[in-house]
Amino acid sequence: MYDLSTHVKAVTRVNFFFLSACCLAWALLPAYEDWWGGLMIGCAASLINARHLAWKVTRASANAAAHGTKRVNLGYLTRACIALLAVVLATRTYTFQLPAVVTGLIIAQLATLILGFFASRKLAQMEITDERGETN
Repeated sequence: MYDLSTHVKAVTRVNFFFLSACCLAWALLPAYEDWWGGLMIGCAASLINARHLAWKVTRASANAAAHGTKRVNLGYLTRACIALLAVVLATRTYTFQLPAVVTGLIIAQLATLILGFFASRKLAQMEITDERGETN
């Protein structure tokens, strides 16, 4: 069975690992601090967007399971505003590189895609049987 909260935790771990790697790279290569800082701000915004989307999907699925009639959107405008806020913060306040911020904004989505492939591959390799533990 696929569990969304487990997948979100794995994506969060990957993002924190990437943020740690950016901090180390910033310490080891301070000449490129405008690139590392942009990656870190983009990655943080990407993580916020991924967790927000997971929350919205959970709400939408709970509404559907309860046969609710309430319409639930997935918050695209909110996530776009978070990404825009990260770009403005990184370029206007800290003068980080815009390509680095945009690259950081896709980290969580890339981690979701890769971890999803691994999860589906693992699920396909599992031997599924219809047995319920009954003996003949």
